[in-house]
Amino acid sequence: MNIKEGIEKRFSVRAFTNKVPKMEIIKEILRTANAAPSGGNIQPWKVYVLNEDAKNNLAKKTLHNFDNGVQEEIEYDIYPKPLDDIYKKRRSECGADMYNALSIGKDDLDSRFKQIRENYNFFGAPIGMIITIDRSFGNNGWGHVGMFLENLWLSAIHHGLGLCLQESWSIYPKTVKEHINHPDNEIVWCGVAIGYEDVNHPINQYRTKRENLESFVKFID
Repeated sequence: MNIKEGIEKRFSVRAFTNKVPKMEIIKEILRTANAAPSGGNIQPWKVYVLNEDAKNNLAKKTLHNFDNGVQEEIEYDIYPKPLDDIYKKRRSECGADMYNALSIGKDDLDSRFKQIRENYNFFGAPIGMIITIDRSFGNNGWGHVGMFLENLWLSAIHHGLGLCLQESWSIYPKTVKEHINHPDNEIVWCGVAIGYEDVNHPINQYRTKRENLESFVKFID
């Protein structure tokens, strides 16, 4: 598989098999991801890998909080407030396509709630990761971590694994800190669900739409 094929194959896997990837494969994926570019070679990313037990312990506490309406102080906004209509439209279409793939109706709030809940179960992935960055970094440093995450994703695909980035873990920073014990100077950016894709699950059959070139590119003469 070449780079172009890997990029085009990439999608958010939200259902996994019970097969547990060998930790040596996870380490190899991380070593490859660490080749990501960063200004001045600062490499601002930090990764906390959760094995099955650690992942399940974090999921259990977070799901308890979620089910009981426990809220924590969110340290950054996932989306701008307000979100411009063009971006709101894309987000709504993404959600609608996902629920359609699962045959969940617009008024089936219980099923929608259960699907949202799966975020905090790492979508059933056998291994989870938490990605943090030093609080001192601004937008530029966050961009570097983004390049690391793209490398992580493509490397996972190369090894036959599926992956989903989960910004939802930033909503429970206190609970995450209790479980991974990261230093106070780090902020939780996202979680990562990683494992072998359940190719038969309907949620893995849909793909998000992409904009035409003309909508985001301007060629200057």
